[in-house]
Amino acid sequence: MQNINKGNPPDFFLEFVRKTKLKEWNDVAPVREQLREYILQEEQKGCCVYTEIRIQDNKNCHIDHFRTRNLFPDKTFDYSNMLVACNSENYGAKYKDKQIRNKADYDVLINPVEDNPSDYMEYTFTGEIQPVDQNERGCKTIECLNLNERRLVNRRKEAIINLNYMKNALTEDELVHAIGEFETMIRQLYRQS
Repeated sequence: MQNINKGNPPDFFLEFVRKTKLKEWNDVAPVREQLREYILQEEQKGCCVYTEIRIQDNKNCHIDHFRTRNLFPDKTFDYSNMLVACNSENYGAKYKDKQIRNKADYDVLINPVEDNPSDYMEYTFTGEIQPVDQNERGCKTIECLNLNERRLVNRRKEAIINLNYMKNALTEDELVHAIGEFETMIRQLYRQS
């Protein structure tokens, strides 16, 4: 899970909000694709915020409201609540939205904009994510996002094989670039090896 440093909203979005009376999320439709691409490329390095898998096609992702719009309607147009996530129903944002039942559930989840996920979760050389010292926030976040879903774990295992194969020939930054996804895991495991 990425730690996101949200900047100010992009000028095109601020201008759109200034000129438009936003009442519901669909009112953003004229700039949604541009906003999604901006967040994905400028803030998330082309990867899903929750899984850190590379998003190749802008149609395979969506703007996720970390605090879902149905429970937090006042956060619908809050730029700091907008993240880009992959479209899988089996893990990540869509899975999270099926698990959350009330506002209090968000008190335990790790917010990648407000918290550093690495303080609560760590990667193993088997491709799994585990909570640091069994902390509640790490446990709940892993569970609510289904971050140890079998296909995700297998994909991370493949990246670890590449990491182990290339680590003596490349620097940490070169490895991150070469593998192209799972930056947090690569940096964490590179420093452990």
